[in-house]
Amino acid sequence: MDDRARRRDHGSATYEQLRSLIVERRLEPGAPLSAPELADQLGVSRTPVREAIATLVVEGLAVRRGTNRTMVAPVSVEELGHVFDTRARLEGLIASDAARRVTDADLVVLERQILLQDRLRDDYTQVVRFGAEFHDELQRISGNGLAENLLRIVRGHVDRYRALTSARPGRASEAADEHRGVFEAVVARDPERAEAVMREHIDAAKAVAISLMLEQDAVD
Repeated sequence: MDDRARRRDHGSATYEQLRSLIVERRLEPGAPLSAPELADQLGVSRTPVREAIATLVVEGLAVRRGTNRTMVAPVSVEELGHVFDTRARLEGLIASDAARRVTDADLVVLERQILLQDRLRDDYTQVVRFGAEFHDELQRISGNGLAENLLRIVRGHVDRYRALTSARPGRASEAADEHRGVFEAVVARDPERAEAVMREHIDAAKAVAISLMLEQDAVD
């Protein structure tokens, strides 16, 4: 591996580390992002940290305040709504494309993920896990690489808001049913219905997230 490739890999690893710190809220909203301090914390030089911070600003996970001050992007109910609305549009498009392209072999994989969610519907962690696999499989089937890349950015924001909230009782079972609705539309190879049902699923998740965030704000 040449020096350029090594630096690129090193920079990518630094970016992923810093992104995880923000998404998992180990760096809180509003926390300052100091390249020297983060470089010491991560055990790397300042250059890949500065590059990672610049990328996170572009993605909206960090914001610049003035010329020499960068911080973790704040959170708000309004921003939460924007995040989930954007996700609904992208996930809806992916579901629609998947319904057009799905094969019988694809349906076998999707059905397994749905059955696992049905079986584990009272376990929020497992429903989230297999639900994520279901969404990932729809992305693969859709063949829509651009939507997938954009969705990766959006999911960083979604996960950051999810980390702010706890699972509402019964939500896991509801999510399992909503995923089954998407699956049935894909099985029917009905793009319009697949998109509509997927957007309803994301809208339901948004409503829960907003409710939990408002409850937390009231307690604070």
